[in-house]
Amino acid sequence: MKTPFVLAVLAQKGGVGKSTLARALAVQALIAGLKAAIIDADPQATSFKWSKRRAAKAPTVEQLGERTLADLVTELQGRGAGFIVIDTPPHAQPIINLAAEQADAALIVTEPFPDDLQEVGVPAGIVNALGKPAGIILNNTPPRSHAVTMARGALAAFPMPTCPTALTHYLAHPYASAEGQTAQEREPNGKAAAELAEVWAWFTDRIAV
Repeated sequence: MKTPFVLAVLAQKGGVGKSTLARALAVQALIAGLKAAIIDADPQATSFKWSKRRAAKAPTVEQLGERTLADLVTELQGRGAGFIVIDTPPHAQPIINLAAEQADAALIVTEPFPDDLQEVGVPAGIVNALGKPAGIILNNTPPRSHAVTMARGALAAFPMPTCPTALTHYLAHPYASAEGQTAQEREPNGKAAAELAEVWAWFTDRIAV
């Protein structure tokens, strides 16, 4: 993966764990030795509020506020950030287009159920129209469920790969969030941490090229 690198994390539907994944990827970048930052472009400021609960100073988390994405990306890169994650709001707001334009690649987050899968088309269309590398992450999946298999079949219709590792709905994720951490920090030897490492390996090998 070249650095600096900018990743947009997108979801048309709210509640699919987009912010949790954005934070986990930023922390995984730290583990990989990169200086990481998060731009919280969501008016709900979920990631920024998480940073206020966090004891560690890294990753840097900045609210977009009145600044433009381009200006904030440039500022963070000027401060040495090698990996920047843009945590976007749900729904087809203009900021999603702007984030995809600023990013080197995008990840689309979805849960594996029909109501969630039917919303993948909008962000997929945005990144596809821009010609950006992109992939799909199945998140908050129930363990040992046929829903994941069915979801993979539905997602095969999109012209981008789906990560072979689906992120299971482990309680490590919300427990860690409450403490200003991510799952791989709270339980470094846990199953959630192992899944996140697999997602990172796939992302750096298949998407961030």
